[in-house]
Amino acid sequence: MPVFCERTFIVLLFLSTEIPVVSADDIFELDGIVITGTRTEKPVLESPVRTEVVTRKEIEKIHARDLKEALEDVPGLMLKPNQKNGFVAWLQGMDANRVLVVINGEPVSPSTGSSVDLTQIGTMDIARIEIVKGATSALYGSNAMGGIINIITRKPTKPLSYQLSVDGGSYGNKNLSGNANEINARRLAANLAIKRSIGYWQLNADLRDKDGYTLDPDSFRAEGSEGAKANINLRTAWTPDETTEIYIAPRYYREDISNNITTFTPGVGDIKKKKNEAARRASITVGAARQFKSGGRLRGWLFSENWQNITQQDVISTPQVDQQRTAEIDLYRAELQRDEPVGENHVLTSGLVLRKETLNQYTTVPNQTTPPEVDNKEKETMEAYFQDDILVNEQWELVPGIRVQNDSRFGFYAAPKVNAMYTPDWIPGVVTNVRMGIGRGYRSPDLKEQYFVFDHSQLGYMVLGNSNLQPETSDSYQLGIEFARQDDFRADITLFHNRIKNLIDTRINPEKSAQEGLNILEYANFSRALTQGVELSGNLYWNALNLKGGYTLLDSEDRITGKTLRNRPRHLLKAGVDYEYKPWGTMVTLRGVYQSQEFYDADNLLNSPAWTTWDLKMTQSITSGIRIFAGIDNLTDEHRDPGIYYDNRPEAGRFVYVGLKVKN
Repeated sequence: MPVFCERTFIVLLFLSTEIPVVSADDIFELDGIVITGTRTEKPVLESPVRTEVVTRKEIEKIHARDLKEALEDVPGLMLKPNQKNGFVAWLQGMDANRVLVVINGEPVSPSTGSSVDLTQIGTMDIARIEIVKGATSALYGSNAMGGIINIITRKPTKPLSYQLSVDGGSYGNKNLSGNANEINARRLAANLAIKRSIGYWQLNADLRDKDGYTLDPDSFRAEGSEGAKANINLRTAWTPDETTEIYIAPRYYREDISNNITTFTPGVGDIKKKKNEAARRASITVGAARQFKSGGRLRGWLFSENWQNITQQDVISTPQVDQQRTAEIDLYRAELQRDEPVGENHVLTSGLVLRKETLNQYTTVPNQTTPPEVDNKEKETMEAYFQDDILVNEQWELVPGIRVQNDSRFGFYAAPKVNAMYTPDWIPGVVTNVRMGIGRGYRSPDLKEQYFVFDHSQLGYMVLGNSNLQPETSDSYQLGIEFARQDDFRADITLFHNRIKNLIDTRINPEKSAQEGLNILEYANFSRALTQGVELSGNLYWNALNLKGGYTLLDSEDRITGKTLRNRPRHLLKAGVDYEYKPWGTMVTLRGVYQSQEFYDADNLLNSPAWTTWDLKMTQSITSGIRIFAGIDNLTDEHRDPGIYYDNRPEAGRFVYVGLKVKN
């Protein structure tokens, strides 16, 4: 059988069976299946869109408690703190507002601005994480200009399966309580699943609780918040036959955290305050999938989500909460996707998306006698996408696509893209892939950027929305070459170039700042920006060792001022080594990150220092179903200087922990 016909057969086979599932014990290396790049299942080495994967095995190996920790070792991915003691992801120099985070293809509501707090997503429910860098708007729509992070959730593979994980740790002398010997942070996570011939049922629960930490024990202020974050996810599916699945999947997230802060008042001095955050995210998905004898598939789902965020300013010396601001977002989404093979060399993918979003926000103050004035805004979009996966011949695959969007506020827009992969036989026994991609990114301002009031006046600033914002566009170019041999090595180099027009960002409004006596930041369009660079990554498997690493050289520019974009280091290096001694069931992992200095401000006058961190992890099997684990995060205790406001080094110091995991 010719190679291109063989590859067509593989694609059709994946379309005519259930979506592959990766369990905790599966080894997902170079023969794993990915879906994000083309929205159809492909072996990772045969995907024409470069896709990086964080496996379930990797998540457990590094003891990742949340999505932020699971992504720490991804080459080129930067993790940045947000304004609410969480973390967001940047890709290829594009900030988190332009990186789409989805769960099984369904967008997660942003927690701050337009970005998703990665610490709000626990890992117990995750089978794998797929990362695609560069403009993917042709398939995933607005907010995917910098790339997409797709969380694929677990499905049961046994009649009965369960897993329980518990751990606790301490920041030592940086514990907010001042007691270096107490357990400061705790996690309890559980998974229970039942699978039968007519369907399956699965429940995941993930609770993470911290007492807070401070980098200056003599100060009331705290860098790390105290409180709890919890995820509860349920999925029930009916599978009347091998070709049909109907499911319902409710998900719930709850967050209650607080942080110690101080503000200076002339004649009074520092005023001690608590900044309290309460967040709730409740969503439900109802969906169905059907495979056909032709090898095609039809999938559809309805998605509804409510996100509520309550922020309080509480002066400790007063008996009441001084101010409370509530924001509530409702999101409704319906999507239908059809995948259909045509002949031996084509797989057509088409889809339709209907989406509605509403934002309600209001402020209450002590002794308020009248109902608060509620600010209601809404936005509707209709989107359609089309893609043709063409196996041209034995060595070439071409994937053109386009997505059209009609926005109730900004009208019609079309975002085309094309990917290509060339697989030459340059080295016998070694898979060689040359990937090329050109895509148009598009992002319309969301309701938060247009209307949200982010009130941090207790910290000396506010962030205001701007109803006059216009959509952003970008042009993304990707070129990479990959060499791989199963169970041996993998290496690739990628060149990327992104140009952004009408960039949406915040800047200080001098007039409003003078009027309010605060730093008033407003969202606005800034004409042009550029990010470009080169990324190298690889794995080497040698006996019991797995060596991995990645290096990114990043060049960024505000094309109006000629200045380097702030918070974008030129050099980012990640390296790691895993050692596994199977006779004892022992795994030892060492991971390091180096980041060069970066500009703190848009004028390039303030430099945040370079930094390096190391994490050491160990897992020991006691029996086939019981493991103990321990680790030290930030081994050298590298952290920011709390007295220097433009120091962007890590906010958390050394963290030591131990844990226990039980599963069947």
